[in-house]
Amino acid sequence: MSVRKQIADQLRADWAEIPNLANVRVIGTERTIDRLDQPTALLRLRTIERLPQAPLAGRNVGLLLTLISEREDLDLAGDDIEELTEAVLTYLGPRYKHDRAEVVGYGDRLAVDIPLTIIAVAETAPTPEEA
Repeated sequence: MSVRKQIADQLRADWAEIPNLANVRVIGTERTIDRLDQPTALLRLRTIERLPQAPLAGRNVGLLLTLISEREDLDLAGDDIEELTEAVLTYLGPRYKHDRAEVVGYGDRLAVDIPLTIIAVAETAPTPEEA
């Protein structure tokens, strides 16, 4: 399973127990979302690089968590997205390395991008003796 899918599954499970985040739809996909009828967290892959301290065993996986308001009214969306962002940052703080949250657009909706860095163990290729 991909790191993106693993993190999306973890967010779904954890956020279901947090009142401010329980109604957020979490999607791990690279495609554009066409239906926005509830607050949505979109998780996309950005980068994969070797972990300098363990180049053969570890990878830094860069993900982009985009929080998207379902509202078309930008004033209402601004209020909602600010509260959602605060709740998500509170959740992320002790669990995941993340950069600053930046307000962006997602089509005609208001959104916030939060870059995440996940340390993952690289899958190893079989040695000639194992193949």
